Amino acid sequence: MYPYNFSYIRRITWEKNVILAAVTALLVLLGGGSTSYASIAIHGDRATAGYWTERNLDGEKLCLTREEIIALNQTMREKITSLTDLMNYAQTVDGATLKELILGAQQDFRGESEPGEHYDKGGSPIRQYDYYVAQGNCNLEAVPASFDVRYGVVTMRTNMRLLPTSKYYFDDKSFQHYDDLQGTALDPCEPLLVLHTSKDGAFAFAIGRYYKGWVSLGAIGFTDRAVWEKYVSPENFLVVTDHKKKVHVGGAWNVLFQMGSIIPLKSSVPQGGFYQAIIPVEINGHLSEAVVPVKVDSTVNLGYLPCTPNNFVRQSLKFLGDVYGWGGMEESVDCSSFVQDIYRSMGILIPRDADQQELAMNHSVSLAGLDTAARYQKAAEAPVGALFFKPGHVMFYLGKDAKGNFLVIHSASSYFTFAGNKSKKHYIRRVLVSDLNFQNGKAVRTIDGMTSIGSCF
Repeated sequence: MYPYNFSYIRRITWEKNVILAAVTALLVLLGGGSTSYASIAIHGDRATAGYWTERNLDGEKLCLTREEIIALNQTMREKITSLTDLMNYAQTVDGATLKELILGAQQDFRGESEPGEHYDKGGSPIRQYDYYVAQGNCNLEAVPASFDVRYGVVTMRTNMRLLPTSKYYFDDKSFQHYDDLQGTALDPCEPLLVLHTSKDGAFAFAIGRYYKGWVSLGAIGFTDRAVWEKYVSPENFLVVTDHKKKVHVGGAWNVLFQMGSIIPLKSSVPQGGFYQAIIPVEINGHLSEAVVPVKVDSTVNLGYLPCTPNNFVRQSLKFLGDVYGWGGMEESVDCSSFVQDIYRSMGILIPRDADQQELAMNHSVSLAGLDTAARYQKAAEAPVGALFFKPGHVMFYLGKDAKGNFLVIHSASSYFTFAGNKSKKHYIRRVLVSDLNFQNGKAVRTIDGMTSIGSCF
């Protein structure tokens, strides 16, 4: 196993932080419309991995062994229905179960006869007819009494949708960053169980490790179970340890991976400074494979990273400054996929959405009924890497700074400020470091709005 280049990562994170601070300062000087990022984001040393790793006396000590992580993952799968044990999933599914899976994947759109106030890419309202077509495209009338599962592998970064349509359902016609049909993004090499096909033949209803929904058939390569199992549980594999990584395939195209992605290998032994990675390719619906050289460097690791406090910190700061990406849109992360990617780089497979993550925690401390002082006391007892939950949001705990401030890093969408009886919503849409004092739309500080503190160790 090749050493993880911590000094290199610390330097890159520091340089990235300096650039972000300079850009923000320039926007303020120029009067550039939004200074909200500057107003709650913490810059300087406290937004670098080195600041926190130097404060962690036991930072390189294992939080969990690999065996403990395997057991933890199994416990979470048994407790949380959004997580699926792909290897042990039934090979035949009855029609009633499949229909319920399809309807359940619609989430807030289930049972809704109208699309609500949503807009397409051009800013036009979603028509009732378009919504009717999308619902009908689920093809429920074609669900058989029983169905043999098909096995597929994701061949490019793609979206998993709540309904089988590529049409955007934005909640704002002018601020088009939040598509309410976007479930999550899937990385290449992700194995899928495929259960159904849309009426128009363009989408597959599929089950992944941590989500269920509709995926473009053009992004899936179908194969037999024996080959598929090598993606579910590869013998040798790389884990992407940078926030993003592009792999060049034959000089023809790039394949985008995000932190925590698994890339199978032909061998664990590199040749001439390169691993021989197996990249899935879809050809006429079938899975093919390309052997691609991937350089031995700090963007990948042979197997999962050790589960240590310092690795949690290092991984989290690599996203600093990245745009907020609702459901994986804009090739980025929202609050819950941000923490999920950090955790999965160490092999901990927590759920995709924040509400499910909160339920999945091995150790959970409820903050219900506690005053501010008591809440801070509970925060002081939390380990580095714990998750701080509030309604609709999750944050990653870095620790207390030299002055005793509790700091978190999170992919933040917005916050509010108040002047008299008037409130103002500020969209920040960045991964940033902050304290727990920023407010929601009801003027509640984050520390006072938190529901629980969760940890897997």
